[in-house]
Amino acid sequence: MTLGDRLAALRVSRGLSQEQLSEQTGLGLRTIGDIERGVTRRPHRETLRALLDGLSPDATERAALHRLARTAPPPSTKLSPARRPALPAPTTPLVGRADDLAQLTGLLQDPVVRLVTVTGPGGVGKSRLASEAAWRLAGRFERVAGLDLSSLNDPDDVAQSLANTLGARMSGPDPADAVATLIGDGRWLLVLDSFEHVSAAARGLADLLGRCSRLTVLVTSRAPLRLRAEHLQPLPPLPLPTTTATGLDELSASPAITLLVQRTAAVRPGFALTIANAEALTALCRRLDGLPLAIELAAAQLSTLDPQRLLTELSARLPDLPGAVDMPDRHQTLRLTVEWSTERLADAERQLLGVLAAFAGGAAPAAVESILDTAGVKVPNTHGSVAQLAAGSLIGIVDRNGEARITMLDTIREVAADRLVLPEVRGAHSAYFLELLRTGSDQADAERDNVRAGVSWAVTQQPELLDVALARRLAGYHLARAQFGEANRTLRAIAGATSDDTVRAWALHGASVASNESGDSAEALRTAEECAALFDKLGDALGQCTALTVAGNAQKFLGRYAEARESHQASLALARKTADQRRVTISLNNLGTLAHDSGEYDTAQEHYLASLAIKEELGDVRGSAVTRMNLAGVENDLGAYELSHDHLQSAVAAFRGLNDTSPTAYALGMLSEAQLGLGQEAEAQASATEALDMARDAEYRPGIGLALARLGDLALARGNHAEAATLLLQALDHANGRPEQARTLERLAAARSVTAPAEAAQFRERAQQLRWTFDLPVPPIDQR
Repeated sequence: MTLGDRLAALRVSRGLSQEQLSEQTGLGLRTIGDIERGVTRRPHRETLRALLDGLSPDATERAALHRLARTAPPPSTKLSPARRPALPAPTTPLVGRADDLAQLTGLLQDPVVRLVTVTGPGGVGKSRLASEAAWRLAGRFERVAGLDLSSLNDPDDVAQSLANTLGARMSGPDPADAVATLIGDGRWLLVLDSFEHVSAAARGLADLLGRCSRLTVLVTSRAPLRLRAEHLQPLPPLPLPTTTATGLDELSASPAITLLVQRTAAVRPGFALTIANAEALTALCRRLDGLPLAIELAAAQLSTLDPQRLLTELSARLPDLPGAVDMPDRHQTLRLTVEWSTERLADAERQLLGVLAAFAGGAAPAAVESILDTAGVKVPNTHGSVAQLAAGSLIGIVDRNGEARITMLDTIREVAADRLVLPEVRGAHSAYFLELLRTGSDQADAERDNVRAGVSWAVTQQPELLDVALARRLAGYHLARAQFGEANRTLRAIAGATSDDTVRAWALHGASVASNESGDSAEALRTAEECAALFDKLGDALGQCTALTVAGNAQKFLGRYAEARESHQASLALARKTADQRRVTISLNNLGTLAHDSGEYDTAQEHYLASLAIKEELGDVRGSAVTRMNLAGVENDLGAYELSHDHLQSAVAAFRGLNDTSPTAYALGMLSEAQLGLGQEAEAQASATEALDMARDAEYRPGIGLALARLGDLALARGNHAEAATLLLQALDHANGRPEQARTLERLAAARSVTAPAEAAQFRERAQQLRWTFDLPVPPIDQR
């Protein structure tokens, strides 16, 4: 398990969002997110200490986290190679597709064409053609990337899988936003293979095309997507010899014959089309309907069989199919060919193929050996059997980061999974990959498709495999990667499948956090309340405390401040009952924020001061600095600028000492307000400018918004209304929380009141609506 995974799981177990942990520790959201996602693998010693102080792990866990931080591989210093298509390179010649390839590349280079779907039956060569086209056109695009969708079953997982594949940075709850932001107006070619598995995701693809004006998408699918922008390219089977063709020259001109002879020669050197075998080879290609995959499977058998013998066996297995031009019949031809190929295998190879078909997204040899052993499947020589299956074109072997990986075409896996996978193999596969996740293995990311398949099997067939450790690890895994949608769906499925109330409670807890993080606070609240009731029934006070924290945060976002206060007060009482001082400070901070937003300034100060006392007693430098910032926020609103100035000077010094950029930037932005209030305009300008530079370097949106707002205030103070309006409009896009949004709108109204009074009135009305909807009072300093 990576350092980021462990820290994320620990955070979730404490009932904290990344925002709350940021407040608790003083670390920036980006700092925490980068560590949890693995972008930062070796955090600064003081940064790690702050995280551990904020999360309070036991001694064993603390030691393990320190060890992971020391032993993580350092960032690579090698120069990045020239960009190449991010999809597998073709390894065999493309036979008989020159016209199809020319048509496809022509469409993809047409600036009017944004979406091309190659359609056809399974095994016709859609993926191979798409891959060839993508590699041929790599120089025409800024980036070429691809995603195989065959391992997905839920259309809702497409956006997250695409974000993971492309390396899109999550800055919000929706992975589709991250993908669109990454692509932007870049000239990209995106290849989406096997779309028929997630056909309902077509609407999301249409949205992506609408947001990325220079994006071109190449899709392979057995059926059209039925989008308005779609250009279809049906792909027929390879042309067969004409019924009148008899000479070798005429027969060899047939792409189907050419492919069969080429692939046979690859496994049987010296093989060629001759007068003696021409009739049998022609009949074979006709029997196989010219489907490239079926032809390749037959060619593998020709390594030891004569063409006439193979034709006899196939004819017995494949009856004449009426209407062979119909797609369903062609698919049946392929299925029967795959079945016939598997029936010719020795017992060991057939059993191994059944195990391999249980995998999604490929198989590591070590995992295969383990699952064979657990399921009690006897394969005397696994490596030899793998080689035999590869020689028969039933599997492929590729290199992934220096290690062998066994792959299987989706069409073959479908047939093998239906006919050969035993329930005990499915169970062993699920148990293996759930344990991989449960123990925090660093292989979980590389095996995400298998982990997903394992969870799905456990939920639908073996719920006894689901336990508390898995539910909490799964929540931590997805939340650390901002995979809120998948976290929500998966954890709710676990909660519905298990008969264990403790497992259900923790699964619901993770789902409630995911809902809140994704912006669905109403659903988060319903789930958190159900979760809290379960923990109460179980007598788990700390669990109930964490659930009430989520409920309170959701209620606050919904504008239900009185209920949020009740939830956080109940959470505080439970934290005190369990003597968990860290959770006490979290609850006090939440109550202080509620009071501050509601204009109850004395109450807010009381909560913050109580939290500060505990943090200072615990030696929590960062936490103390964050609480001083909270206090300063109240003091700025009251106009108590000298007190605020002192608190912020201490906070800035603490954060600088810890070399933590994001909170330093935010504290400097707040300090600028206090300095302007004290008449120190030059100092205020310097603080706000430094805050903006630091926040932009760290890509810290709240800090950027605050610094721009304070620079706007300075421009207003100088009477430069045009500059102020420009700065405040930019600040509004980054404003952190509804009180700051309302305040920025009011400043904008002031900036536009002279030159654009109608626009100023609109800004003022929006601010009033925001304050009325969420019961946000105007700070006393702004009432003067």
